[in-house]
Amino acid sequence: MDDATAPDAGRPAHVLVAEDHPVNRVVAQAMLASLGVSCTLAEDGGEAVECAAVVELDLVLMDLHMPGLDGLEATRQLRANAEAAGRPRVPVVAMTGGDEAVDGPDCRAAGMDGFLAKPFTLEALRACLLQHGVRCASAG
Repeated sequence: MDDATAPDAGRPAHVLVAEDHPVNRVVAQAMLASLGVSCTLAEDGGEAVECAAVVELDLVLMDLHMPGLDGLEATRQLRANAEAAGRPRVPVVAMTGGDEAVDGPDCRAAGMDGFLAKPFTLEALRACLLQHGVRCASAG
């Protein structure tokens, strides 16, 4: 990654968490905070697409199964909107209790860049963030 596309080193990393379950949102927010990462929370795919259009993000954690606009369609819209606006590609990681072998092909076809199985550990979240170039503090 060159300096022109690298996240601003002067600002904390920022993640969008799109998750319809309130407890899961709170847990993800707390885990991210413990890793020194700020976040914006979205309750559904439509809200995630709206947030991604106005908030500078380093990564999106996208639940697959949400009412209304699901994670796959939200990712397709997020990708189309970013391309139309000339914004850089932000990694989108699927969050689901499902199996990557089953859900992975649909996730990749929708434009997702990774997969994080729920429930996930702090270390798994940290590894996911680092894999996608998001700066964070050590777990634990």
